[in-house]
Amino acid sequence: MNAPYLTRPAAWDDVTAVVELRNASSQNTRGRDVTAVHWQKRHWYDSQINLEEDSLLVFDGPVPIAYAEISSGFPYVLYEMAGAVHPDYRGQGLGTRLINWAEERANQTVDRAPQGTAVFLHNSLFDSNAPGRALFAGQGYEDARQFVYLQIFMAERPPQPDFPPGIDVRPLQSRDWSKLGPAMSEAFKDHWAVVDDAGEEPEAEPDRPNPREKDPGAFNSDYFNSPTLCFVAWDGDEVVGAALCNKTTVEFPGSGYLGSLSIRPRWRRMGVGRGLTLHALRAFYDQGITHVLTDTDGDSLTGAYRVYLNAGMAIFRQEHVYEKCIRPGRDLLRRDMV
Repeated sequence: MNAPYLTRPAAWDDVTAVVELRNASSQNTRGRDVTAVHWQKRHWYDSQINLEEDSLLVFDGPVPIAYAEISSGFPYVLYEMAGAVHPDYRGQGLGTRLINWAEERANQTVDRAPQGTAVFLHNSLFDSNAPGRALFAGQGYEDARQFVYLQIFMAERPPQPDFPPGIDVRPLQSRDWSKLGPAMSEAFKDHWAVVDDAGEEPEAEPDRPNPREKDPGAFNSDYFNSPTLCFVAWDGDEVVGAALCNKTTVEFPGSGYLGSLSIRPRWRRMGVGRGLTLHALRAFYDQGITHVLTDTDGDSLTGAYRVYLNAGMAIFRQEHVYEKCIRPGRDLLRRDMV
């Protein structure tokens, strides 16, 4: 970094500046905004970022020109990095400075991970961000995984899904979470990079600002700002799977997002995933939302992306996960099928 830019941690009051900076960077690499104030607030809260220690803002005078953050959770064997450099300040070493800061910060807290375990740092970049991908490759990061984004433009209502006998699909209710939460945890256990053998997480949690309490009107929930677009599949009183969707997107206004499609292993390869996908797409269509997107692991251990292809969706871009091991040891991240 050539210029003597000032740096400090981000604070909650910086949220608008961080959003503007991230969107300026995203507009430059893919022509669209990536976040909004209420989404950034929720991200900071839900990812348990300690802004004072786990974020960095770089200033040219009073103007923020670069931002980075890292986050991790129990058992602290995986850190996620995110960052942005304003397009007007690229080529000055700021990206390298952000990467170095993230690695330094992760190394300062690496002892939180269980003794003898490997610790990794991840950063995700879209395929359109060729300079960013080259930067991480040059810093010793491996292009470890590719996630695919799919979309569909519906000119007509999708076909009626054909569920196996005994499977009943109903809209998500708040009371369902006592069974849905454990069912989703089971369904996602064989996803890539899920932590194996983590043990029990401590119950204590540090006090952090809760944006739900501070700004409940602007704070969107992933699943309950679109209550008619979330569905649970049941076999009697057992949860089979779910499709939790959202009609509020930042990047593609007016479009819907089909998210958190989960099927428990016992009910896989029976057509439930395709059925839930079609059921959700029909619900979007009935509400006048004809452009629907989703994303999933392109190298899915279960081949999940084929469910979306079979429902008529098509891949339109990829996101690459860049990975670096910052402490060698026993790898707790899922790499293969259960």
